Amino acid sequence: MKIVNTTSVFMPGADLFESVDRLKAAGFDSVDIAFDYCLGDGHPFTSDHWKEWAEKLRRHADGKGVDFYQGHGIGNPETIYAGGDILAYRVLDAAAILGIKWIVMHPQKLAGMEEPESDGLYAEKNALWFRPFAEYAAGLGVGVALENLPWPNCNRIQPLIKLADAIGTGNVGICWDTGHANINLTKPSEIKAFGKRLVTLHLHDNHPEAGDEHLIPFQGTYDWDEFAKTLREMDYSGELVLEAHHQMLDADGNAALQERLLAEMKTAAERIREMILKP
Repeated sequence: MKIVNTTSVFMPGADLFESVDRLKAAGFDSVDIAFDYCLGDGHPFTSDHWKEWAEKLRRHADGKGVDFYQGHGIGNPETIYAGGDILAYRVLDAAAILGIKWIVMHPQKLAGMEEPESDGLYAEKNALWFRPFAEYAAGLGVGVALENLPWPNCNRIQPLIKLADAIGTGNVGICWDTGHANINLTKPSEIKAFGKRLVTLHLHDNHPEAGDEHLIPFQGTYDWDEFAKTLREMDYSGELVLEAHHQMLDADGNAALQERLLAEMKTAAERIREMILKP
């Protein structure tokens, strides 16, 4: 069970070659690329030379002994389906070059469908928009992981299950975000309903009344004991992916503090892994 950290611990637009080097130096051998941080003017990802950039980044990471396990996608499914957010598909192409296994995507919020009786229609509409995207990803050998969010309907378990199943392309799973779950007051044991649909994670903490703080695990109020117990009982086979980036962004420009925060993240993730593997 690898420990993965995200490039979103560094500021939007940061050089990903340097990000890989810094994460490797901090002891992380697996990386989650935040493509949503690669959209600024002049970023290689948005240029005509994006493919060469991705190939070079893959060679650089390989030389450092780093793999890219996961990435955070961009865009919303309705706009992507309608032909907008064309960079969303570029994320998938880049993921294939980089060897990324899962691209995490946000389901779309739909007004008037917040209650459980609308879960079927909510899943049907989102599935219509997501299906071509997921089919394209499948052709590249890339999976799509749907993330729980702190708003309806994807703040509950059943709509996510219905949506993943409705897309029906065989390469769609669930990314469980612990911070969002804490805000939504979802008990960790409830994720057992996902079964093998649970394919990856976003690990961070918060105090629900303070919002989506993206703190290092064990620095908020999330029930990590129950979470680890649940993953053990589910025989979770994915990796442990950190998304505790806000403290790092606040410390931008303070290299010493950032090094300490990266060490704290690694220690926290190692503690979670130990709790899962050795009850």
